[in-house]
Amino acid sequence: MNRDRDVTAGSRLFSVAIAVALFFITVAAFLRPPLLPEIGRDLGLSALGLGALGSVFAVGRLAADVPAGRLSDRLAPGRMMMIAGILVAIGSVILATAPSSAIAFGSVLVLGAGSAWTLTTAQAYYAHAPRERRGAAMSVFAGSLLTAQVVGPAVGGAIGSFADWRIAIGFGAVIALAVALPFLGIASPPAAGHHTSIDTDEPGRPVPRIVLAVIYLLPAVQFSIGAALVQTLVPIIADRDLGLDVGLVGLALGAGGLSRLAASLTAGRVMDRMGRRTALIPGLVVTSIGVALFAFVSGPVAWWLTIVLVGFGSISVTVGTAMLADLSEGGRLGPRLGAFRFTGDAAFMVAPLLSGWLLEVSGRTAATLPLLVLTGLVLLGAILWLPETHPVSR
Repeated sequence: MNRDRDVTAGSRLFSVAIAVALFFITVAAFLRPPLLPEIGRDLGLSALGLGALGSVFAVGRLAADVPAGRLSDRLAPGRMMMIAGILVAIGSVILATAPSSAIAFGSVLVLGAGSAWTLTTAQAYYAHAPRERRGAAMSVFAGSLLTAQVVGPAVGGAIGSFADWRIAIGFGAVIALAVALPFLGIASPPAAGHHTSIDTDEPGRPVPRIVLAVIYLLPAVQFSIGAALVQTLVPIIADRDLGLDVGLVGLALGAGGLSRLAASLTAGRVMDRMGRRTALIPGLVVTSIGVALFAFVSGPVAWWLTIVLVGFGSISVTVGTAMLADLSEGGRLGPRLGAFRFTGDAAFMVAPLLSGWLLEVSGRTAATLPLLVLTGLVLLGAILWLPETHPVSR
């Protein structure tokens, strides 16, 4: 009995360690969005070039998605997280010292790989929770991830308001290493509610292709909006059209982070008590409203509301992961998670480049419309084809 208690306590402490590492490594990887105008001026990058910087970041994520997904079934999560932190630290050091745009592009490639490795490690760990608690476990993942993706820019903006952007990025390297290195001495505990329901070498039960297609498109919505809207268009419009300084941009993105945290905590409870679809569809509706507001309404009020609304609607990855885990019981989740993240990161790569180009040639509305169309199509697909995978709802 005492041994069981020790295993459970060890598992809970390790779960906290994974959440803390996910948060801080992601913060380090996402310091740069409010610094983009300064990076562009320093390295001679236009709006299109800054969009390309986000696309190269996504290429690094794409390169790491599939191997990280497969290795998450084989390597201890502590070892995986240590590798992730080291990658982000290396990329941060290279970016902070980059003498030219070419070196900067190489650095964000490494940062993207480290970011994907971090996310896949934590995503796989929490997705293996028992089905009846999977929504709550995924809300821990989402809370750490989504909040960090906006706290990172808030910290970057705060440092950038009184120091050079290179100092802000260098601070990220310190954060990533400080979190990664302790995993050298932290052993993964025996599973207590984790890695018990999805642990065979089988691929999992057959799932209709249309269902998998819609689930795989969920991260495409969230990642493309995060990369093209929140990390690219929002800072550029703030600097170019609204005249807002980098500190205020970071503060606004921090408000979006609080909105994401509230959404992830709410979605976890809804997923476990009412079903996955009940959490997903309202989130996609709120996201659509936020994107439409940015596309068609100008001014600082609409700018702020967009950040808050797309933050509160950003639960697609959380719910999609829970659905994939539900559908993969009896088989290996890792390969499906790899494909899930690959689809999202493909959108992460294309969206900022496309939006940066459209912003230059046609303006804010044209740059935002592809994001609105994608969100609407995935919302329609979720309504028509996604089943309810939570047994309580069935």
